[in-house]
Amino acid sequence: MSDEKNKFPSSFVSSQFVKYIDAKEIKGIVETLGNTLSQKYQGQDLVLIGVLKGSMVFMADLIREIKGVKVYVDFVKLQAVGRSKENHGTITISKDITTNLMDRNVVIVEEIVDTGRALSFLKKRIMLSSPRSLEVITLFDKPYKRTVNIQPDLTGKKIEDQFIVGYGLDLEDYGRNFEQLYYLKYPN
Repeated sequence: MSDEKNKFPSSFVSSQFVKYIDAKEIKGIVETLGNTLSQKYQGQDLVLIGVLKGSMVFMADLIREIKGVKVYVDFVKLQAVGRSKENHGTITISKDITTNLMDRNVVIVEEIVDTGRALSFLKKRIMLSSPRSLEVITLFDKPYKRTVNIQPDLTGKKIEDQFIVGYGLDLEDYGRNFEQLYYLKYPN
């Protein structure tokens, strides 16, 4: 734990971060999710769409757990433009999907779902491509943070209302490489 905390720049106080979920538990969650997708899509093609940047670590581990399925991978990057304390901003795409999704099984891969705004936007956008099926898988879920009516189809773990860092999740682009998950001890 202390080795990972030393990766934070000096402007962050590492003592504010508390270990939340260890690497072994995360690995077990990812294995379970991979097995579920393997069983559901056995012998079929599956397009996984990772939402950048946060999903990259989860996506890399997840695809290694999917067996007996021909997996295709693509990524999308979303951003909120015009964001302020009073306004959540408008969701836009800064890196679009390049794979043809028509009549294909598609799974959106998220590292965490909280308000659901970006996910709702992305699902509507992908549905315009007429996929055969569309599901959402998330490693972590904060259902009580929803501002739109959307739920992931597969959830690894529901978590408390904490600001978390590690396993792809960041604080100002730091901490994505941590194997474990930490939460911020003090309100941010």
